[in-house]
Amino acid sequence: MSKHEQEMLLFVSLQGAIGTLAGFIGYFVVGVDETDAMFRFTAYMLCDASGAALFVYLLGPRLGLTGRRLMRLSFLVPGALLLCGGDSVPVMAAVYGFFLGLTWSARYWLEMSVLTDSERDSYASRSGALAVAGGIIATLVATLCLTKTDNSSHVLYAGYGVVCVVAGLALGRHVSEAPMVPATNPLGVIAQPEFRACLPLFFVESGLLGVGGAVGSVGAAMSLGSASDLGWVSTVAGLAGAVALYMTRKSRGVHNRAGWLGWSCLAVAISFVLLGFSALLPALFVAHSILRAAAGPFLNASEHVLNQRALDIRGQLVDRIVARDLVMLVMRMGSLLAFWWLSNAMSPAHLLELGSTVLALGAIAEHRVGQSWFGAATRGRTAGADNQLGGAGG
Repeated sequence: MSKHEQEMLLFVSLQGAIGTLAGFIGYFVVGVDETDAMFRFTAYMLCDASGAALFVYLLGPRLGLTGRRLMRLSFLVPGALLLCGGDSVPVMAAVYGFFLGLTWSARYWLEMSVLTDSERDSYASRSGALAVAGGIIATLVATLCLTKTDNSSHVLYAGYGVVCVVAGLALGRHVSEAPMVPATNPLGVIAQPEFRACLPLFFVESGLLGVGGAVGSVGAAMSLGSASDLGWVSTVAGLAGAVALYMTRKSRGVHNRAGWLGWSCLAVAISFVLLGFSALLPALFVAHSILRAAAGPFLNASEHVLNQRALDIRGQLVDRIVARDLVMLVMRMGSLLAFWWLSNAMSPAHLLELGSTVLALGAIAEHRVGQSWFGAATRGRTAGADNQLGGAGG
């Protein structure tokens, strides 16, 4: 394993660790300002995430930005906001939005610049395991902090901020520089039939991201008594995910991508059904969290490979990524605003039931769409092998 890949995996583990902040932010936002504030937070966060990503790809090359520098900034910017910006809804949305937009921009750029298709499955398995490990450690430490400080959000945010700043200063020494290049024609990528064929995949894979975040926070606030309770549940759930990853650590490959996608989508769909029923029986939120965490890393790995395959189309890499981010912003905001509008006349329990149903149906649809993608890829490899054999025989 090269030093570049080793540091990329460290980056992914830290991304998983800081990513656990989202659950705590959601719990505190719903607990203090209730459901409407959660929708406002999610809308701000999605705009901040997409805005940060588009800024990086459209203006980054002019500012001399590289993949290595972007990796560092993706932790330094949210860390500075956590330490100095307060804890209002817009500030916390900026913290997590910038974190998502910048870390995933750095990750996509560095991975797409280096990895080949045959390397993606093994890398996805290793990175998924390390992201889970980072998340478990961060959640456990955060939970102990909340227990000792009487569920103080200020102390929790400061702790995450310090980790972000340290990570931003320490990372990037062995990662490829990967200079960014300016986007030239992202709209031309969107005009490609191959890109438009990706739209159903993009929607079922990530178009409901905002809805999922809002509904999950409402479920946690309704079912659990404190932020530290959420932390303990998340820790147990993370351990379940780690056990599942360990038991299947050598099973994933190019030949069985469709199978992994199928069962992980089914498990995630069932977990959302449990989330909906937690409105009636709060203990089911724990079962939802454990099942979601056990299946989540496998679904995330499949989604990661699908996203990378979807970007294997004509055009400059930066144009392909910008086109995807533009489309994803429209999809995520559209689904969130539509759900927000529908939920205005609903009680939190009814909102939870409706949102969970939508998310479960989305997981089933993702299975169908993803299967068709992996099936097409398998047929393409088989046809290529047959052509090579025919050429050798001739």
